[in-house]
Amino acid sequence: MPYSCKTLIKTDQELASREKRLSICLGADGFSFSETSTAGMLLTFGEVEGLHADTMTDVMRDIKTLFASIGIRPLGYASSELIVLTDESVWVPDELYSSANMRKYLKLMGAEPVTVMTCHSQALASTSVFAAAEHVVMAFKVTMPGVVVLNQHAKMAQLTPQSIGRMVLFTHWRKGRVDVAAFNNGRYLYGNTLAFGNSDEAIYHVVDVMKSFNLESSATEMLMCGDVDRDLFAHARPYFPRVTLFNGTAKQSANPEFQQLHTYRHALILM
Repeated sequence: MPYSCKTLIKTDQELASREKRLSICLGADGFSFSETSTAGMLLTFGEVEGLHADTMTDVMRDIKTLFASIGIRPLGYASSELIVLTDESVWVPDELYSSANMRKYLKLMGAEPVTVMTCHSQALASTSVFAAAEHVVMAFKVTMPGVVVLNQHAKMAQLTPQSIGRMVLFTHWRKGRVDVAAFNNGRYLYGNTLAFGNSDEAIYHVVDVMKSFNLESSATEMLMCGDVDRDLFAHARPYFPRVTLFNGTAKQSANPEFQQLHTYRHALILM
């Protein structure tokens, strides 16, 4: 079905596109997006639902139709990014990376993706190789010239030094999956997607990451964002010295409706 806007919150403040940033998080059944000013004010938030069309041309049509219907022209932004949620990815250090081996990197992880994409992290001197629906990603790239494409692990690795001056397990929760990024005093140690069948198994996996990277300390904090409910949050608390809902980078907003938004569910596009 074509895309439809499930949630839309906007402000009356009008800014030129060059004074705004656009961030989109692409899922299997739609996407979410935010517009922020270059000064850090949250201007627009939206949740879009609908299955992605089967061809690039049809996806482009649906993107243009949706944005036109809500008054967004996805061009000319100071910066724009498309975060692709993927279940299959691997980091490859620059000195080992070869574009000729992209599929082999994932095959060694036991994955057999139809299409493979990459994003580079200069800070980590590594390339993330990941599976993605190429026709959907390319539709966004054509519709939004200059958009930077990255996956959730590359985005999570951007957690600011001010937020990670201690031992941190940054977790992004999805249906049957938890994306984990481990940091020690600002240094990124590990990032992966872990599958689970229930919350017990999920917490076990995150605890295993904590132990494997020697992050057991009274200062260790687990940050949770994404699909987190009260039960999951309560279940995690006994296993970590500190558990916190991560709401992204704090942003001002002129619209009181934003106060009702569960920002931790959409933290990746609010960082």
